[in-house]
Amino acid sequence: MEKQPTNPKKILVVDDERKNVTVLEAKLAPEGYLVETAFNGQEALEKIRSKNPDLVLLDVAMPGMNGYQVCERIRSDPSIPYIPIILVTASLLRQCDVIHGLDVGADDYIRKPFDTLELFSRVRAALRVKALNDELSRTKAELSRYVSLSTLHVVENIASGKDTLSGRAADITVLFSDIRRFTNIAEDMNPAEVFEMLNRYLSEQIQIIEEHGGIVDKLNGDGVMAVFEGPEMAADALRCAKAITQRLSEVSRGWENDGIGVGIGVNSGPVHVGSIGSAGRKDYTVVGNTVNLAARLCGCADRFQVLFTENTKSLIESEELNCMSMGKVTLKGMENPVNVFQLI
Repeated sequence: MEKQPTNPKKILVVDDERKNVTVLEAKLAPEGYLVETAFNGQEALEKIRSKNPDLVLLDVAMPGMNGYQVCERIRSDPSIPYIPIILVTASLLRQCDVIHGLDVGADDYIRKPFDTLELFSRVRAALRVKALNDELSRTKAELSRYVSLSTLHVVENIASGKDTLSGRAADITVLFSDIRRFTNIAEDMNPAEVFEMLNRYLSEQIQIIEEHGGIVDKLNGDGVMAVFEGPEMAADALRCAKAITQRLSEVSRGWENDGIGVGIGVNSGPVHVGSIGSAGRKDYTVVGNTVNLAARLCGCADRFQVLFTENTKSLIESEELNCMSMGKVTLKGMENPVNVFQLI
């Protein structure tokens, strides 16, 4: 008979009849499973949240909250990760009951009295599904560290047939930040020191961007491109820019090299959001003159300076975001001068 690995799986047995719980525990424990028990629906929900089991064996006929209701509560709670649920019943399985159980989120059924071999087989099958789901969740979490959140979402939509990659038009605020004097300072550092410094500066910025509701679209060397959407997108982006300059000003004082800093450019306006690239390699991003202008502003910004456009200024009302006009500025690659403002 197949034994479980040295890392034992945790099974929650839920039944209002103590003798039924005892029978299941007596069968499962010798096979190397860790068995948790609950004797009603509410206790089961509490144990699921506190013990995080790998599988639930859930009796259908319980007083108060029956197995179907418990199952439905589990599946409707976004804070509870996926857990296989096998419904346990002593009654004849009618087709309507099977359909109802599966519809509320159960994965399988088993009848009392238990056939031991069938019980173990169904448990192993459910745990294999759990292992695959956990692996997929870990892969998704790791992938999210290397691609933008928007790219991750579009990949999920494509995989589920919900997205045709046609893209969409949107009004957004774009923020570009770039570490000043990084290349010059890096010339006198070994690669490990450069890697450490770059990671420190980028990780600080990414955290602040996410705290202000932005999405990191790209990491390009020592630069970051972030996108903000929604009614407060301009204010969120400027508050984010202010927080980045303040935080990196503090961080830079901890390095031996003086003069390093960050310049930031912010612009708001229409873009096209979609997938670009070839069939073999695509990136989900935003494109348009709005993006180009924000990048040019970033290139003009001095150390710890935040520059933004009149389009962005027209969207903010917050008194905390004081600014001054820089007048009309001709940006590299742009024919017409642009009204530029500096965040104070």
